[in-house]
Amino acid sequence: MDWKSYYRAEIARPEGRDAIVDFLESGRDPKVEGAIGRGAIVSFPHTALSYAGPLQARLVSSIYRMGIGRIVALGVLHGSGNRAFRMARDPSLPLEERKAGFARVAGGFSPSADTFATSFGAYPVWRPAGAGPVRTDRSGLLSPEFSLDTFVSILKLGAGLFGKDEIPIFPIYVGMTRDPIAGGFALAFDLAEWLWGIVRPGTALVTTGDLVHYGTAYAAPGEVVEDDPNLTGRFRSKVERMLDSGLIEGDLDGAYRMGTEVLKSDQREILPVIAAYLGGEGGYEIIEFDLSDYAGILDVEPPCRVASALVIYG
Repeated sequence: MDWKSYYRAEIARPEGRDAIVDFLESGRDPKVEGAIGRGAIVSFPHTALSYAGPLQARLVSSIYRMGIGRIVALGVLHGSGNRAFRMARDPSLPLEERKAGFARVAGGFSPSADTFATSFGAYPVWRPAGAGPVRTDRSGLLSPEFSLDTFVSILKLGAGLFGKDEIPIFPIYVGMTRDPIAGGFALAFDLAEWLWGIVRPGTALVTTGDLVHYGTAYAAPGEVVEDDPNLTGRFRSKVERMLDSGLIEGDLDGAYRMGTEVLKSDQREILPVIAAYLGGEGGYEIIEFDLSDYAGILDVEPPCRVASALVIYG
């Protein structure tokens, strides 16, 4: 599935633009505004527009209302279609091949362009002095990545709608932060320490992640898939267990396993960065949580669900 093209097409249609405007006009959220004001991290989903759009618009509205001067956004570097990810995670491969795969996708990556292309025109990108642990992508690694596309498009429309200057964004796509060979999260701590140096007053640190992938399109061979009326409640409890482990109990390995094996969360590599950034002093609050129906989108038998969640970290 070419998700980048799919989500861009959703936004580019006139009804997509109209929907975003509606979301923004009704998107004020005092709780999210308070989180931005105190420097907490707000996490949004990147699911289909009808699911993620209202949640992203609440964040965008808050950012513009709070007078933020710049944004740092931690995006997902999806690994499902990337050969280097598969190499790094495959224990059957020779050690040197696994190390080479890990080296290609480890840490953070930023796009090389000075603007972010949206369906509504170019959006400004800012860059901190010194690259730190974030590598500028010059090999096309980020070309299929889509996790921040809708968010930046909503930022673009929000500026015009609210009569504000466009707030420059620094996108960082987070690849592997757990060493799949030696274990440990040294890269996550390096990235978190560097973020502390660039996230200053007037900067909003946000992130994205679809915390659950469940059902027919995502099941492992032999995995039992079942639907029931309490599926959303069951998975919300599992997400809380993952976040408790990583953010409160300091069990990064446990949270990573939960995110990988149970939830199939694409925030599993970002969560260690968030935990390290908060330094064990921040909790979380799930503002919204729902399981969006992807059976029709992927043309598979139900159930096929992806979580659309708005979460405050810290």
